Amino acid sequence: MIGTTLKRRFSIERELGRGGMGAVYLAVDRILERPVAIKILRELGGEEVGDRLRLEARILARLQHDSIVRLYDFDEEGGVYFFIMEVVEGPSYYKRWKALPIPDRLGVLAGVADALDYAHHQGIIHRDIKPGNILLTRDDRPKLSDFGLSLLAEHGQETGVTRGTPLYMSPEQAKGKRLDPRSDLYALGVLLYEAATELTPFQGSAMALMAQHVNIAPEPPRARNPVLSPELEGLILRSMAKVPDARPSCGADVGRELRDLLQHDAWRVRGLPGVPVASPPATVPETAAVPSADSPGSMASSAMQDPISSGPPGASSIPSVAVAPPEVAAPARRKAAARADAERMIAEVEHAPILLSPEERFLSGHYLAYLLGGSRRRGIFLRRPLDPLNADRARLILAMTWLMLGEGTEAELSRATRLLDDRPDIRPRLSPTVVIKYLRSRDDPAKRRRFRKLRERLQAASARAQRRMTDERGLLNPGLMPQSLDDLYALAPHRDEVDDGLVSRWNRLAELWRARPDFRRAVLRYATLRAADDPGSVDLWPEVVHPLIERALWQRRLRSRAEGFWDAAGRALLVAPAPGRRLDRAIEAAVPTRDVDELDDSMEQFGNDPEYVEAALDDAPGPAEQSSGNNLTISRESLRAITAEDPSSRGFIGLTSPDPDRFTLGELRALRKEAIAALRDRSGAPGHRVIPVGPYRLVVVASIRGTKAGTVAIQGMPNKQIELFVPSLAGGGSDARPIVAVWHYDDRSMVVAHLDQRGRSRYVLWNAAVNQQSIYAELAELNSDLLKLNLEAPDRPDKALVRGIWPLRSRQ
Repeated sequence: MIGTTLKRRFSIERELGRGGMGAVYLAVDRILERPVAIKILRELGGEEVGDRLRLEARILARLQHDSIVRLYDFDEEGGVYFFIMEVVEGPSYYKRWKALPIPDRLGVLAGVADALDYAHHQGIIHRDIKPGNILLTRDDRPKLSDFGLSLLAEHGQETGVTRGTPLYMSPEQAKGKRLDPRSDLYALGVLLYEAATELTPFQGSAMALMAQHVNIAPEPPRARNPVLSPELEGLILRSMAKVPDARPSCGADVGRELRDLLQHDAWRVRGLPGVPVASPPATVPETAAVPSADSPGSMASSAMQDPISSGPPGASSIPSVAVAPPEVAAPARRKAAARADAERMIAEVEHAPILLSPEERFLSGHYLAYLLGGSRRRGIFLRRPLDPLNADRARLILAMTWLMLGEGTEAELSRATRLLDDRPDIRPRLSPTVVIKYLRSRDDPAKRRRFRKLRERLQAASARAQRRMTDERGLLNPGLMPQSLDDLYALAPHRDEVDDGLVSRWNRLAELWRARPDFRRAVLRYATLRAADDPGSVDLWPEVVHPLIERALWQRRLRSRAEGFWDAAGRALLVAPAPGRRLDRAIEAAVPTRDVDELDDSMEQFGNDPEYVEAALDDAPGPAEQSSGNNLTISRESLRAITAEDPSSRGFIGLTSPDPDRFTLGELRALRKEAIAALRDRSGAPGHRVIPVGPYRLVVVASIRGTKAGTVAIQGMPNKQIELFVPSLAGGGSDARPIVAVWHYDDRSMVVAHLDQRGRSRYVLWNAAVNQQSIYAELAELNSDLLKLNLEAPDRPDKALVRGIWPLRSRQ
């Protein structure tokens, strides 16, 4: 491979290492001009395996943490699959750990624990924690590598298959069971055991090691090294518990406890005879800066320093309640306290991470995007009547999930009641983890019975629940509260699978979301009520950002007459543009054309006139509960709130398609040549072609007398045609430039945008109801008349003649 070039981009210079999964090479990315590590994988099991790895790689590519080797991409050439990764210039922990004193080893592993916590809170597990997968920079800071490479051995997490590294394998992994993040914590516990005693807890053949991990308790670490403190021994043995529930709940807890032991020199027993003085503990900052490309610690590109938080979305540290100054009114203090307490509840729910599948990411992201931005603007003042209901749904999901994870005490019930009654808006802070934990909190009959009892108590205690969140059956149910993952399909567009293309788009738009505050605010101001002012909205998961942008564009496409009026008024009269105008400009300025086209394609899954299917998403008893006598059912009437979003209530004449028919200068120039040839032909042959335009037809009027203007006609109206003067069809100009765009209405009316002979935009309205044509020089005047005539305003007609904004339809 040395001296070759992959994908005509990555020049391979030398080998860095070799292992069971393949070889790693140092290469140069010729496009971005940065060094990268290329891991060439051994032969895979076919195209399906490659597709699955590509999907997982796209998810892993969003991991940007100081203690994780950045995975840039996954690709294939000629049947050879390879990962493109950050370069770390330094040895592996495997080669160096014995030369480090125990405190330094523990400091390295505290950094690994933080890296695992970050990845786990994004629904990703490593599956193969071992010394060889921990790289060290020149100053001995850890970089956890090979995230996802164990997928080669764990395709789709199939059960009944045992793969991994036996020395560090968790009992559930040895038994071929499905893994969760605590499997990584077991492997980390084995690394801690080895760091503290210089021996792994078990030895022997691969099969013997696996059997010992499952059945044999490890010898206490202090029996092998009496220097160790009982506190460190207790942490190691808890991490190596045979039952996952007995292990620490997250990597952050392990890292925090390790740093506390190191800080207070409590990792060892002091005063034992013959015990050497330990070296100072290694400093492992909780949030270290990413080294630059010129630093001795790494050869990472400066692109690694993107302004993206290294903490997991929605899993920030539990905030403290700020003390308000005396002049702040009591309601303001209560509001601030309620918000802070709600954020603590979210942090407590998300504290123990869970593994998320691509389907769970997709569906829960769409659900959260609906709760955040699914209430469309209504009425002359463009209010959002369903927004309070969506906010109530979000609070109820958090309250019930938090209660189900607790003991159900009166103090817990009081705290959940305050969440509902004080009504802090928590939607910008929620993540897919909360939604999936809500679903898992009621995924068997016993859990559902407990869920209902807690909900009854919450309903009795909350005034808000009794007034606003109770359905006609008397149940605490504001509607659209799902029972299972399948219920979320009622709010998500149809999709056969989540592929790597969609995940790549998730990631690209999320990077824009964080890097471009103007773009983020424009979307939030249009799609939501107040989320633009919430600092938590910057950390929305990519799975939520993407459908929220889709929903904003979809609402923009189906905007009401009142919104069309405000668009026109804002352009003509107001200094500040309307939110819809801001959205248009932000999309045009920030989002690459490729992604705009893909968003347009994905929005088609919503349907031109979308209706959400009513479904009994709450409290339908399962077969196992039917015999209990607890036959609670929920009336479908309580779910009709969503159908208030039915666009048929707009009461105006809609466009047959949001996209216009567009005609380029080259197309019209070719028609002119045909028309002139027919004019000169005295044989009586038929004239040039006509192009269907909805129910009408477009022709170019032949003229050989002038070159300053061309003439285009749209025919087919009763006793009339529309004539358009356009730039010269005989002169120069780009053939690809659109110069005419036509939108059609359900009643055969039509809006035409075109460039005149001087290159200025002009607009024509054909009102089929009265067989009348109107011409406009200003878009505001057109929008005003459309509003009066009950006609839907086209989306961005002023941009219709810009190349690339809309697709050019094939007229073959």
